[in-house]
Amino acid sequence: MRPSALLGGPARALALLLAALAVPAAHAQTNTPTISCPSTQVVYVAGSSAVRSFLTVVAPLLAQDTPAYSIVYQSQGSCTGVTAIFSTDPTKRVMKDIPAAGTRAANYAILLKADGSAQECSLPPEGVLVDIGVSDVFASTCGVEAPAGVQTADYEGPVQPMTFVVPVNSTQKSISAEAAYMAFGMGGNAGKATPWLDASLFFVRNASSGTQQMIARAISVPADKWWGVDRGGSDGVRKNMKLLLDASSSEKAIGILSTDVADEERSNLRILAFQARGQKCGFLPDSTPFAKDKANVRDGHYPIWGPVHFYTRVENGLPTAAAGALVSRFAAPQLEQPLLEAIINKHLVPKCAMKVKRTAEMGPLSPVTSGLRCGCFFDKVANGASSCTPCGGPGDCPSSAPSCNYGYCEQGG
Repeated sequence: MRPSALLGGPARALALLLAALAVPAAHAQTNTPTISCPSTQVVYVAGSSAVRSFLTVVAPLLAQDTPAYSIVYQSQGSCTGVTAIFSTDPTKRVMKDIPAAGTRAANYAILLKADGSAQECSLPPEGVLVDIGVSDVFASTCGVEAPAGVQTADYEGPVQPMTFVVPVNSTQKSISAEAAYMAFGMGGNAGKATPWLDASLFFVRNASSGTQQMIARAISVPADKWWGVDRGGSDGVRKNMKLLLDASSSEKAIGILSTDVADEERSNLRILAFQARGQKCGFLPDSTPFAKDKANVRDGHYPIWGPVHFYTRVENGLPTAAAGALVSRFAAPQLEQPLLEAIINKHLVPKCAMKVKRTAEMGPLSPVTSGLRCGCFFDKVANGASSCTPCGGPGDCPSSAPSCNYGYCEQGG
């Protein structure tokens, strides 16, 4: 990261103020947790900070299983989560309490409870072995490969779009790949990326972040070369951007977030339309600024997206019982309806609702031509209505949409 402290005058003063505010905003709780993390019937998950919101709605589903499992999660960044599964170094395969030190905020594990709430908990001093490394990006994006003799599996979850965001009182509505390159790759390029010229107001992450890694490929700026201030996690980006109240600072500010976080902050933050190289205009993830249909993600017009990856070690093709309690849900050819609803309500896109697919980070798109479809059900949950024909079975459906999936007639089943 280029240091924002190189700036002078009022800009430097603002940078120092933001830096002072950043630590308590990013993680208000710095005391030792009051409870210990459970040690039995638990899935230990580490990695992407962006996926925490989604895991909070998955945890109640695991609690209803027989046997029931709890999720203990620690935000470490996507690539750190990948390393926890792929590394041959035993010390990198465990997660431990990280108490506050100096300006560094504490990072304790979080128990995701059956009622959807979350509470910090203390891990044993020696740490615990990570069952699942959750990542917003492919392992190859992190430069990681499975070592010889180690079997790993990638259970792909829902599609997660990544976005540029600005404070809601900013006048900016869109950003092109070229403008983002000049801002995040060249610190504003001597005024050519107006209004994004002040690196202290670039709310970014770091090279371990899946959000930054994915967007880096969309704007051709290496993830470890970005200008801006690392806010430590998605929550740090969100909370710090909400501190900007004056119009001048808001106009110059820009950050990056996944849609499951950004969509829940629509009253405070605005998602920018993104114009990729070769496109004639910018596209939002949704069809309008007010919709939540992810229409432009689903058909490929909005390009910055990829599946959530649940990495785990396997033996003879099978995960451990703990890891299987979570990943088996995504291996099924038809997702359970409560899980499908949880995905949609958290502003992610189930793969069965996508019209296009890709097999590599920001790779070429190809049409989805097979498999069970759920676009109609997605529209009903996301928008409150669907234009598809309701059904109680395939006998209710026309030949043009012969499958009855989740209560609606679809083309694929």
